[in-house]
Amino acid sequence: MTNIQVEDLSAVRKKVTFEVPQDRVSETLDAQYKDLKKNAQIKGFRRGKVPMEILKNLFREQVQSDAAKKIIEETFELGLDEKKIKPITVIHLDQEPLEAGKPFIYTVEIEAPPELDVQGYKGLSLEKTIREVQDKEVDERLESVRQRQARLVPITEDRDIQDGDHTVVDIEAVAEGETVKSLTVKDYHLEIGRNFYLPDFDSKIIGLKVGEPATITYDLADDFPRKELAGKPVTFTITIKEAKERVVPELNDELAKDAGDFESLDDLKKQVTEDLRRSFDMDTTQQLRKQIVEKIIEANPFEAPESLVESRIDDIVMGARENLARQGIDMKRFPMPDKAQRDSIKPRAMEQVKAGLIIKGIGEKEEIQVSGDEINSELEKRAKIFGWTPDFLKDQLEENQTMDNFTSSLLEDKIYSFIESQSDITEKAYSEQETESAE
Repeated sequence: MTNIQVEDLSAVRKKVTFEVPQDRVSETLDAQYKDLKKNAQIKGFRRGKVPMEILKNLFREQVQSDAAKKIIEETFELGLDEKKIKPITVIHLDQEPLEAGKPFIYTVEIEAPPELDVQGYKGLSLEKTIREVQDKEVDERLESVRQRQARLVPITEDRDIQDGDHTVVDIEAVAEGETVKSLTVKDYHLEIGRNFYLPDFDSKIIGLKVGEPATITYDLADDFPRKELAGKPVTFTITIKEAKERVVPELNDELAKDAGDFESLDDLKKQVTEDLRRSFDMDTTQQLRKQIVEKIIEANPFEAPESLVESRIDDIVMGARENLARQGIDMKRFPMPDKAQRDSIKPRAMEQVKAGLIIKGIGEKEEIQVSGDEINSELEKRAKIFGWTPDFLKDQLEENQTMDNFTSSLLEDKIYSFIESQSDITEKAYSEQETESAE
């Protein structure tokens, strides 16, 4: 039987030493050599007839390595189960040479979740902010919808270029009699007023007309990247090939129909109001949970496993990058965060890891579980929001392998609800001034 010794290096780090008896080592080596003998092809011998001594001389190191790997595979998980250890990650593995006639010893350093007996999660004093949807907030959201429905329409021939127009231009830049290639462009898109081409350059284009070339002089800034041109005047010949203005539609039934599956502006307003209410409710939930986590962490100080914290930092970074990519930003221009940037994220990641472990610990202690009926009920509720059937949503979750996350999220909600039911919650009205000062 394998002798297993566990040494606690910290609350979440353990060193586990496995000593596999010599009999098992010999059995494994013999089995490896027998398998090798069946398949080895060595000149001068028929397959399966190579003498064992020759095999040992030729393949000793390979067979010992394979036998060590096989023994570790067969004993590692079983040994940890025997000691009731559930590792998060293996940090390091050291093994002594495997030799016939001797026990085989290997040591692993692992990280495991801390053993938590969470206290102080009942009778919490919490403050719940109640925020009602205001008319001005609905109006602001409708204005956003209106702006998103704007169209680009070609300007009339007699109209000058104005701030906000979208243009396609050819620009030739000349300095000291020579073309400046880095500033000479063709079919270049300029949204007037954003000054993406050069600082304050767009103001020189306002007032020009489509199809009428114009020449202007512009002094480059003293810190222009090409030092030989910094601070010098450059002559730009500009030809506007195309110009469109942004036309924002009226806020009416037609806009509502264009914006989505709405019959009228009233329908759109109802949906906007409901979206805002749901968003405010989510904010309230998050604020309550933040209070819960902070109070319980304070009452239960413990070490968070470093591997979970690093993994959480990765999730936060990837989430932020995906969000920027969805906004059309080319992430190839942004390198992955360095150590200092990751360290700045670490406190948030650590709190989230601790929150997850604490909530899990409370759920286990209170034996809180999610039933099949509760899962089906939530599937039905969420499917209704998207206009899907529950079966379709379930298929999507299973296809994307996120059904476990869905169930874990329900369990987490249930545990937080339990804590809230055990808490003393004081309600207060939302104050915009308080929120601004907190920010």
